[in-house]
Amino acid sequence: MVDIWPFFGTRPYNQDAKTLIAPSTDHLSIENIAIFRKNNYWNYLKILNPVGQLKEKDSLLEAKNHFNEMKDNDVIKKDDSLHFYIYQIELANHIQLGFLSLASIKDFERKIIKPHEKIYESRKIERADQMLNLSTQIGPIYVAYPKEDNIRDLLLSQVKKPPSYDFESFDKSVHKLWCVNDKNFIKELQILLKNVKSIYIADGHHRMGAMEYISKKKPPNEKFMVAAFPSNESKIFDYNRVIKDLNGFSKDEFIEILSKDFNLEKKNSSYKPTKKNEFGMYHEGQWYALEFTGLIKSNKFIDTLDINILNNFFLKKILNIKDVNNDERIRFIAGCHGLSALEKKVNENPDSVAFSIFPSEITDVIRVADNNLTMPPKSTWFDPKPLDGLVVYEFE
Repeated sequence: MVDIWPFFGTRPYNQDAKTLIAPSTDHLSIENIAIFRKNNYWNYLKILNPVGQLKEKDSLLEAKNHFNEMKDNDVIKKDDSLHFYIYQIELANHIQLGFLSLASIKDFERKIIKPHEKIYESRKIERADQMLNLSTQIGPIYVAYPKEDNIRDLLLSQVKKPPSYDFESFDKSVHKLWCVNDKNFIKELQILLKNVKSIYIADGHHRMGAMEYISKKKPPNEKFMVAAFPSNESKIFDYNRVIKDLNGFSKDEFIEILSKDFNLEKKNSSYKPTKKNEFGMYHEGQWYALEFTGLIKSNKFIDTLDINILNNFFLKKILNIKDVNNDERIRFIAGCHGLSALEKKVNENPDSVAFSIFPSEITDVIRVADNNLTMPPKSTWFDPKPLDGLVVYEFE
């Protein structure tokens, strides 16, 4: 039984929404982030410091002043009635239809709202500090719920009307938002979610951790904003790795050791795995296809996931990376950047090696979460994502 609530969303008022929204900073290079901040005075990237991507941080005071300036100039405005916000995202041939609402910290603590990834404590605190500074959650937590035809039919009943917002974002994704304050619709959607046993955090684990932290530090904040989409419409892409060095091994020694647990085949072009237990590897200008043939001694499901095969048989066993979550030798590259991004990083540092990974399936994510397990950070890349700043939640 999932509880959701409508809320008084703060959203673009006398400015084009496209100029305000902040795409995920994982999509953007440092150069592109700087361009966004320079060319769009009101953009939320002037408030949201992209964690770990910019050397210079905006002070909390500057962020708060800018947010207040946005409100004082009616750039954004808080709704005067309670709403659910129906949200549709289109990218290429993919469409996902969901909604923005509030959800309960208690449901997260009761494991009705379930995570699937570990988080970095420092990043959680940094997110919490940003939110507490503004008393605002600017970006929703992306959650997936099991496919429910009744929910979809109810949402479709509202999208026949023209949307309040309809625009193309920087990555060619099209975002449409309908602001719905009809009391019958609100009640019916709440009833339908009561019949949903669990929902699953797709993206935003650090924000979730931050909101839980805030609920304890600044009670009675017990709600947070989610963007909820059906699990069958939630797409997962690869989240790849670049490792700084071969742990002192020569190329030939490294290949020989790999051959004990993997079949290797040279490729004439970049290689993207096509099924589980396959990996791509790029080193010294050469791509390889790797097929896992090793023995997993554990009978735990979590250890059979490709991300943990990579961690246990590459990073820990061969490259001597004990802490696969925090080691500075690892660089995480989201699949949206393509395999060329891996090539570029390795070509800049000939000692490095890159691995492309077959993306996890949503059924794996749900199984992990239902068993109260977690994948390492940066295991899944959901795309397209809800945007930051389209609707924000100002808490007390």
